[in-house]
Amino acid sequence: MKKEYKFLVEPLKMRLDKFLAENMGGISRGVIQKHIEEGLVSVNGEEVKSSSSVVRKDDKVVYHYKAPKGLEAKNIPIKTLYNNHGLLVIDKPPGLAVHPGAGLRGDSLAEALLFHFSARGGSAYGGKDDISLVGEEGRPGIVHRLDKDTSGVMLVALTQDMYEYLKEAFASRRVKKHYIALVHGLMPKPRGTIDTPIGKSKTDFRKYSTKNMIEAKPSLTSYEVIEELGSGLDQYSLIMVELHTGRTHQIRVHFSSLGNPLLGDSLYGPRKKTLAKLGRQFLHACRIEIQLPSGEWIETESPLPNDLRSVLKDLGSKKVDQL
Repeated sequence: MKKEYKFLVEPLKMRLDKFLAENMGGISRGVIQKHIEEGLVSVNGEEVKSSSSVVRKDDKVVYHYKAPKGLEAKNIPIKTLYNNHGLLVIDKPPGLAVHPGAGLRGDSLAEALLFHFSARGGSAYGGKDDISLVGEEGRPGIVHRLDKDTSGVMLVALTQDMYEYLKEAFASRRVKKHYIALVHGLMPKPRGTIDTPIGKSKTDFRKYSTKNMIEAKPSLTSYEVIEELGSGLDQYSLIMVELHTGRTHQIRVHFSSLGNPLLGDSLYGPRKKTLAKLGRQFLHACRIEIQLPSGEWIETESPLPNDLRSVLKDLGSKKVDQL
C-alpha cells in the first residue's frame, strides 16, 4: 500500500535523499534511498532514481511512500496508559506479538499501531505525525519488545525524535523496567542479582542460553522475593524482577539457568504441564519508568491480568490483592 506525499523545496539546493529524510519525520535514509531507486519519487513530474540528485528551491517533489510488505493496519484495540510529548505507553495483552516474525502467527501490535496512529489506518495522523514513518520498516514506533505471551507496559515512539531519544535512553539505562514472575522452586536468597552473559544456543535455534552459546552479551537481572507459595514438591516463588539490560528472553533464560524456570514456560521450563489453567509463562511487565527529554521522570503501571491473578489465588497467595 502506498501513500503520496508532496513537498515544495525551500532550501536553495540539497541532495534528494537528505531532503526527503528531513521532511518525512526522520524515516531511515536507507529506506528512502531504496524507494528512490525503485522509482517511487518524482521531481517536477519526472521520475528520479538517483539519491544523489540535487533538488533546488521551488522544485515539486512527490514521494509515493511504500508500506512494508505484508504489514497491514488492523483495528486491534490498544489500551493506552500515557500519550504525550511523542511518547506512547501501552498495556500489551498476552497473546499479541509485537511485530510479525518467523514462527509468529496472528495479529501484531505493529498492525494495531498503524491503524490507530497512521493515515493508512484512517486516523487523523499524517506527514511527520504518521507512525508508519517512525523507526524501522515493519516495526513502526517500536523501540523494545515483549514476548508474545508476556503482558504489560511497553513504550512506543510516535515521532522520530522520540524514537531516537528512546533508543539512546535504553542504551544508557535510563529506562527502568519491572516485572512480576512466578518461578518453580524457592529462590536461594530473598533478593539477588544474576550477572551472566546470554547468547544464542548452539543446540536449539529457538533458544538463548547462558552456556554453549554464540554471540554472548552481558546481561544483568535483579530480583526480590515477594512471596513463597505451595508446599512439598510443588513450591513456587513470586518475585519482582528488574531488568538492567534487555536481551531476548532474558528473564526466562536467567531464572531457568538457576534451576527456577518460569511457571508455564514451555520453552525453558519442564515439559510436563504443572498448572492446566495457565496457558502461558507467568511473566508480566508491571511498571516502567522513563526520563523525558525535559528531565522529568514518569512512571506507568499495569495491574496483574486476571489469568495470572487467578493462578495466585488458587495457590493461596496473600499478596495477590496488592499487585
